[in-house]
Amino acid sequence: MIHLLLVGKIRKEMCKMKTARYDIQRLTMRVVDEERTRVFYEKVLGLVDVSSDENHIDYAFREGEAPFLTMLLNGKAQTVAQTGLYHVALLFPNAAELASLLHRLLTLQIPVGAGDHTVSEALYINDFEGNGLELYHDRDAAGWQWTDGQVKMGTDEVDADALLAKKTHEWSGFPVGMKIGHLHFMGNDLDVADHFFLDFLQMDLVTDMRPGASFYSNNHYHHHHAVNLWQSRHSDRRHLDEAGLVGWQVIVDEKYFALLTQRAEQMPGLIENSHAQIVIVDPMGSTLTINHE
Repeated sequence: MIHLLLVGKIRKEMCKMKTARYDIQRLTMRVVDEERTRVFYEKVLGLVDVSSDENHIDYAFREGEAPFLTMLLNGKAQTVAQTGLYHVALLFPNAAELASLLHRLLTLQIPVGAGDHTVSEALYINDFEGNGLELYHDRDAAGWQWTDGQVKMGTDEVDADALLAKKTHEWSGFPVGMKIGHLHFMGNDLDVADHFFLDFLQMDLVTDMRPGASFYSNNHYHHHHAVNLWQSRHSDRRHLDEAGLVGWQVIVDEKYFALLTQRAEQMPGLIENSHAQIVIVDPMGSTLTINHE
């Protein structure tokens, strides 16, 4: 009952924040093998190394753009199953661009999964260290179906032929307008995850798949984050010295940031709460840094 009352209170507050800025700007990952990381992200996908040394690689979608992905090199291999990243989802501006990358992946014989989620059309691949990537485009939000604050998301098959028919050019790298669309995590406690995303980050619960998963968003989006327990219910919490997600950064507007600074003081894992930024350990064990405009 307490949980339900909290969620109801949060939803009322969120009605005032439906136009709040919330952009996932950057991820930091730890990887074991630099060579295979470069082959996958540069040769296969076409990301651009904008800064690197013996310790890290900063990747941007295109030349001249700010990096959105940092790879910390020389990481340790994971020793036990643990919480962390299920996949990072890269949002394409349209289906034609996604189709071009699908054609390239198939040509290179990269294993590709797919799902038609009603609100979006998605491809799923793993990098050469097993980290998950979702590559997707959104369908028109006017067609998304909402009932009592919950959005309908299906798990149908993608019509690959129909998608490939939308290809207008060969893949030559990521197009203008790419962004991190959402982050999907592997957790080990949905109550703790709900507390973090609903009570602290003030998001809406937009798809409730308990006891297996929860999906959260701002601004009536289908989801900015999800946490599932499908493979990680009894896993250890993230070991940051081992391969996997280390941290993620978001930028919000000043009104939203002011609210979060108040909420942060009540949260476990708080590292910094200042006028400049909030730094906090998320329920999976990675570090979230929140900056404002």
